[in-house]
Amino acid sequence: MLTFLSSLIIGFFLAHFFIKQYSDYDGIKVSGIGDELFFVQYGVFSSVESMEENTISLQNYVYNIENNLYYVYVGITKDENNASKIVEYYKGLGYDTIIKKFNVVNKEFVKLLDNYDEVLKNTNDQTATISVINQVLIKYEEVVINGSQN
Repeated sequence: MLTFLSSLIIGFFLAHFFIKQYSDYDGIKVSGIGDELFFVQYGVFSSVESMEENTISLQNYVYNIENNLYYVYVGITKDENNASKIVEYYKGLGYDTIIKKFNVVNKEFVKLLDNYDEVLKNTNDQTATISVINQVLIKYEEVVINGSQN
């Protein structure tokens, strides 16, 4: 009985330790399972200072830190055609971007993204396009990045 009880206590503390590591994570939260989303990447930078200098003209972005590099994303969508639309929008502004796929498990964000994707798909207005892009990035930061730390 003592062995069983000590195993439970040790297991609880180890689980708490591993979960705590992920709640302190500062970048884009992705997973191997979940909904596949298209992230439009603006660039990769070697330092936070370099990232901040090179993104000063952007209205909004999110970033991920991986292997001490800062990956900057300027758009998120579930629809590959919308991803291409976002790439074309930024190309028109003189920015080179690429599309990357990630799986995101946050169902609340994915559900919100459905609505934004529908609006983006049905508009050709540049003002509406950037408004939707910015709203998605803001919601991603609120719901996925900050929301999971509550």
